[in-house]
Order: sequence, then C-alpha cells, then structure tokens
Amino acid sequence: MEKIRKILALAEKEVLIDIVKNVQKRKMKGAKGEWKEFLVEYDSQLGDSLLDPNKRPPACLVAFLNTFTKEQDLEFFEKIMTYHSNRKAIEQLNKSCIDVQSSPQKLASLTFEHPEYPKCFSFPSYDEDWVMTKIGKVSKAIKSTRMLSVDCEMVLCEDKTESLVQVCVVNRNLEVKLNELVKLDKPVLDYRTQIHGINAKDLERATCSLEDIQKSMKKLLSDGVVLIGHSLDKDLKALKVDHSRVIDTSLIFKYPEGHTHKRPSLNHLCKASSLRIFTFDSMITSFCFYTVLGYDLREDGAPHNCLADAQAAMKLVLAKLENKFDGIIPLKIKEVPGSDGVIPLKSKKVLESDGVVPLKTKDVLESDGFVPLKSKDVFVIESVELFFHEVPIAVPQRQLRRLFPEDSTVKLQASLTGENVYNSSAVFKDSMEACNAFESFKGEEGKDSSGVPQKLISLDIKYGKCAGSVSFYVRKVLKKVSSDENPADKGSIQFEETKEQNKKPIKNSDQCDQVKEIQRLKKDLSDRSPANKRSIQVEETKDQNKKQKKHSDQCDHVEEIQRLKKEIKERESELTKAHNIMADLIKKRGL
Repeated sequence: MEKIRKILALAEKEVLIDIVKNVQKRKMKGAKGEWKEFLVEYDSQLGDSLLDPNKRPPACLVAFLNTFTKEQDLEFFEKIMTYHSNRKAIEQLNKSCIDVQSSPQKLASLTFEHPEYPKCFSFPSYDEDWVMTKIGKVSKAIKSTRMLSVDCEMVLCEDKTESLVQVCVVNRNLEVKLNELVKLDKPVLDYRTQIHGINAKDLERATCSLEDIQKSMKKLLSDGVVLIGHSLDKDLKALKVDHSRVIDTSLIFKYPEGHTHKRPSLNHLCKASSLRIFTFDSMITSFCFYTVLGYDLREDGAPHNCLADAQAAMKLVLAKLENKFDGIIPLKIKEVPGSDGVIPLKSKKVLESDGVVPLKTKDVLESDGFVPLKSKDVFVIESVELFFHEVPIAVPQRQLRRLFPEDSTVKLQASLTGENVYNSSAVFKDSMEACNAFESFKGEEGKDSSGVPQKLISLDIKYGKCAGSVSFYVRKVLKKVSSDENPADKGSIQFEETKEQNKKPIKNSDQCDQVKEIQRLKKDLSDRSPANKRSIQVEETKDQNKKQKKHSDQCDHVEEIQRLKKEIKERESELTKAHNIMADLIKKRGL
C-alpha cells in the first residue's frame, strides 16, 4: 500500500486525471465517499462546483486517491499507472530503433505505427479479469532480443463470447515454452472442431484454468520480451492479457497500394512470394523471386495446428530479420511457383536458383511475369449478392438497409460470427443492381485476400448514450463458371449474306424453310438471352398463324430473317466483349 502511495505522489498529472476519471466511471468509493462527496469536504470554498479533474491541482487528486485502502482498488490504480508507463516506454523504444531491418524493435514499431493498430489493440485492460504486463526499464528492454511467439484456439460460447481452449508459446529457436489445453467455465455453443480439431472429449483432460495461463504468460513476458503472433490482437483478447511490446505478422509486410487494411492469413504469408522487376533499358527487363518461407502451412481444409501456427509466426519474423525481406506480398496465392496452374515466363531456372532471367519488357508488362496455363478452367462473374463482414453489433440491420435506395429489392440475411461483430449477405434481384449498389457506396476501395473488390465503409452511429464512428467492409460476391457454361465461349454462328442472295426470288416452296429458319434463329437468340424468351414465344405464336400466307409475304420473311440475324450478331458482339473483359481480369489476377 505504501508503495502505491509513493508512486501516486510522484505520478504525472495526466496519469492522476485518468485514474480519477476511471474511478468516477465505476462509481468507486473511498473512505470519504465518491469524488463529488470528497470535494465537498476537501474544498470548503468551491465544494463540488468544479467536478472536472483536469481543473483540479495534482495535490487534490492525490488526496482523493489516498482515501482508497482496499487491495482491489489499489490494484486497479496500479493497472492504470502500468498502462501509462508502458505507453511511454514504447514511445522511447520506437525512437531508439535505428537499424531498419535487423532489430526486433523495428518490427514492433511497424506494428505500432500501422493504421489498424489503435483499433485492434485497444483492450479493456482495466477490467478485473485482465492481466497487464510491465515493460520495465527502457535501457534494459532496448538491449533485449528475446522473442516469444504465441497462438491460441477458441470456441464460441452460448453467450456469444469466445473462450480460450488451447495456447502454445515458442521461443526464437522454436522450442516449446507453453502448450496447454484450457478448462472451460461457460457452456459451449460451437466447439469449432473443423477449424482447430479440438473437441469436447479433448477438453476433458484439460487441467489449466484461464487464470493459470495468465500467470504463466505474465512470467514469460517479463523484462520487455517481444511477443509475436499472427492477428495477435485476437490471441491477446482470448488470453485477456495486455502486452505492449508486440509484433503482429499480419501488419508488418507490405501489400499492394490501396490494401492498407488487409490482413492475409498465416498460410498465405508462408507460401507467398514477391516478384521484383528490374528494367535496364526500353527493351530488356529482368525479374527474380523473393519468397518469405515458401511452403504451405497446411493443406486446404485441414484444421489449424496451434503449435505449428506459433512456430510459423516466429519463422516469418526471423525471415524478415535475417533475409531482410522487403518485397510486396501479393494478395493472391497464385504467385507461388509451381502451384495452381501458374508458370513463369521463358525459363524455370529462375525458380530453381532465384536468379535473374532477361525478358522482353512487353512480356513482363502484359502478364506481370506470369502466364496462365491454357485450359478451359473457370471464368469469374458477378453474382446477385454483396457481403458485409466485420459489422459491429452497434450497427443494426435496419441501419445497413438505409445504405440502399428505398426502392431497392435488396434482402439482408445476417449471421453472428463473434462477440462484437456479425456478417450479412445482401441479395438483389440481379447482378446489375448488386453492382450499382456497390459502386454507390462511399469508402476506401481495395481488394480482400482473394482479390475480390471491397470497400471500407465508415458510419457515424449512436449506441445507447454513446456516439462514435465505426468501420466495416462490403465486398462483391463472385462466382465461378466453367468455360462450357460461358455463352461467349461456344463460338459464333457464321452467316453467309450476299446482296445477290437477298435479291433472289424465293419460290412458294421455300416459305416453310423460311419459317423454320426464323424459328431456329429465334430459338438461338432465346438461348443467348433468357430475358427475351417470353417475347419471342409470343412472336412465334403469331408466326405459326402466318405459315400459309401467299407469295406476297415472302419479303416479310426475308426481312424477319435479316432482323434476327442482325440482333444475334449484336448479341454475339456484346458477349464477346464481356468475354474479353473477363479474360483480361483472369489474366491480371492469375485465375
């Protein structure tokens, strides 16, 4: 108790103000009551007329805090002081890092300075069930190169919160420092066995509680250890541990321009490679590959391995430090040599030796160093849906609906995915309306980890008595169709038209053939445009009644044939253009 009082007496006013404000927020009482009651007795002149702690002198704030004697209250004060001490230490550590590539602190600084850091790493650290670690002396932390990597697995509980079920920690030598299953203290809604492979029977042998894990983590993270993880904020939330000196592997690599908010999967980073292009003159260009780790962490659909994921995150950081990897990570997996039907131009030697192979500039520019294998694989087309994800629960469905015009046919279908966010599908009558809706949204445009167009939408909201701004994503939903299903790939119908043929007199015996030709062409046109099917059927009924018309109707038949041929040609032209656009997109994205 005396130690805390001495620290309070030496604390900066900013820290004292924060403590008093949090005491007010929680309506905590000392020996002389709450803040307002204390002021009435402490200040006989102003009393409680000046409640703002910012306008009170430090001596007044310290006097109020000294009225608290309960151990849990003093622990709460210590948490707040530790938080401010850590923030100050982080600022000093960031200023001290000089070596751009080889310092763990440099990577910690990249994490701290990332635009997503404030949102992701803001924790309810002052809550009673949270643990806060201390960085300690800055001079000692600067010299420390100790790093630990962590990964956690969670389940979804009936109260829609997530609970920790496994934690693994490894050091920079990939040696296991902690690997434990965690006992559950709440009913489970979804074990998520398909994600991590852990089931209810596995958890029957768990012996550690969350509090036990927190004690172990606090001991491991002493003296300014750098903690590593992929999407580390989620692991820290599951552990309920606030550790300030961190490296998040989802935030330290470079991505294509316009993708600041992207957080690719750990598996993606492990097998991604970067293509670096060097131009020597107007005709000659060379390129070479720079890989991070160059292997698949897991096969598609395979469950996560907690220990392997912790080791992979450590390997990514070591690769960044040792190999000075500074390439841009593509947001498509197709750039991994020898995978998914993608081959490098000209020579495979570049893949085997990481060397440099001269190429014609035109080839590199057209294909970005890769060409897809010739096949009739798939085409990507836009569907009738948009997908909202990571929507805060503070944004209700009805507010999402207001993003669309009143006369929109959209229908929203929500699904809860976590404690504080949900996803929602927006289904329209056709793909054109979905596309127009996406274009109408205002926000930072980019692409998700699969290369699908998306936008970051920001909204000003009111939630209860609180108000603020929230952000979430909306992306297009693309579907793949085989080339056999692509109308533009079926080939065009060839017509032989000459003026002489058009001018030839048509015999009465040819009338039936003309009618059949009209019907065939209409059917062909109907196959290409289902929307026109009904109108064509009506016309067919009328034409059936004209089958027995005289020779005077021959010209009408000829004109009808020419009109239908012209319409089919126009439709063919439209489909060909659409096919070319899709082919260009496929080529650029490596599909």
